[in-house]
Amino acid sequence: MATSSLQLVKSCGGWQLLDGGKPVLWFPERDKGLEIATIMADARNLYHGLPTAVEAQNDDGEFEVVAAFA
Repeated sequence: MATSSLQLVKSCGGWQLLDGGKPVLWFPERDKGLEIATIMADARNLYHGLPTAVEAQNDDGEFEVVAAFA
């Protein structure tokens, strides 16, 4: 089964949400980006049965999984 990934990355003084590597939304605050990404991942899993993870860059630029819906 395919999986899906949403990534929140630092971008232009804020945070860019990437869906499958493509930019979809930009947020001035990390917390709001994580909130929306988590809602999107949960909905994708609920409505399409697609396992989806939310990853976000930490202060060191490394990605951490912050939510996962299977």
